[in-house]
Amino acid sequence: MNRSTQILGASMLVTFVLGSVHAFSVFLAPLELQLGLPRSQISLIYSFALVAITLSVTLGYRIYAALPAWGLVLITGAVAASGLLLAAAASSWWMLFAGYSLAFGISNGIGYGFCLQLVGRAIPARKGFAMGAVTAAYAVGSIAFAKIIAWRIEADSVGAAFVAIAATLVVLVLVAAFMLFRTAACYGASTPAARGSDDRLDRRRLLQFWFAYLTAVFAGLMAIGHAAGIAQSRGADVELATATAMTVGIGSALGGFIAGWLVDRWPLTRFLVALPLLSAVALLAISVTTNTYATLLLLGIVGFVYGSIIAIYPVAISNVFLEQGPQAYGRVFIAWGFAGLVAPWSAGFIYDWHAGYEAALLIAALVALVSAISAGLFRLGKIA
Repeated sequence: MNRSTQILGASMLVTFVLGSVHAFSVFLAPLELQLGLPRSQISLIYSFALVAITLSVTLGYRIYAALPAWGLVLITGAVAASGLLLAAAASSWWMLFAGYSLAFGISNGIGYGFCLQLVGRAIPARKGFAMGAVTAAYAVGSIAFAKIIAWRIEADSVGAAFVAIAATLVVLVLVAAFMLFRTAACYGASTPAARGSDDRLDRRRLLQFWFAYLTAVFAGLMAIGHAAGIAQSRGADVELATATAMTVGIGSALGGFIAGWLVDRWPLTRFLVALPLLSAVALLAISVTTNTYATLLLLGIVGFVYGSIIAIYPVAISNVFLEQGPQAYGRVFIAWGFAGLVAPWSAGFIYDWHAGYEAALLIAALVALVSAISAGLFRLGKIA
């Protein structure tokens, strides 16, 4: 493999295992039983993990160049594995929060953000494809680990599932670090202009991106956080509910690969308007159907849209802000964290209140529609 291919492969290994965070919906029911807590509180573990990911992506660009790529990957992997082992031993909500939401969440965001920006710099001629592949690997991780988590819970315990993720993470991170060491991969220093104050960023454009991204990812994060729960509310058994969570991940992975490839060829604005519209239609359909297989398919479409969106926005931001792209992306990514906090928790709260997800699905559809309208009005795909 040439140097660029090895860097891309190593980055995809890292984001693959970190993508296990988006298989958390499989933990919902087992953790409810184990800790004796309502779904809204268990959902907060995932929501706070997303907040931690957001903070580390937002601020992470400040440390990307501090270490060789292999060293940064090793350190973040060690912290992530430690957090998962603490979660495995958790006997209370607070222990789970400290291990999963904080330690795993913070290291997850640093690893994801670093790998995303690293491949963008290493493969500038095919930036859309490279960034799309990294985000797709993140989604593929949610597919694989949904099955692993369900298997380990059924065969042993919730703690055993966390240990399985930690063990896999250690192995893959070691392989990725070795690949990055061989290539002498390094994030590199920014140009003097890019190292300047963040105040130089176009705040109006940042706000436009922030709002459109917030409303775009809301539905996907809600669906990922509650995929298995939504399926079970339609009468799905444990096996089909797990398959539903995996289908959302498959859709997200396909979206990342396909959108990443197409975005190098077609105008960005088309995607930023059409994708949220597709998500809104799928969510409305889920809210009125009681068929478990239709629910599975439609949630897969929501996952596809989400995977496409998280692949396209980093490219759009990079194209608009150029060398200041990592700083701008970190700022915009705060919207993802806000949606990650609100969407899964609100869906759990509504479920506890109404014993169903219909109202949450309708709200998510409306939010997706707002994203499509705002992206069209702001013309985010155009470089100012």
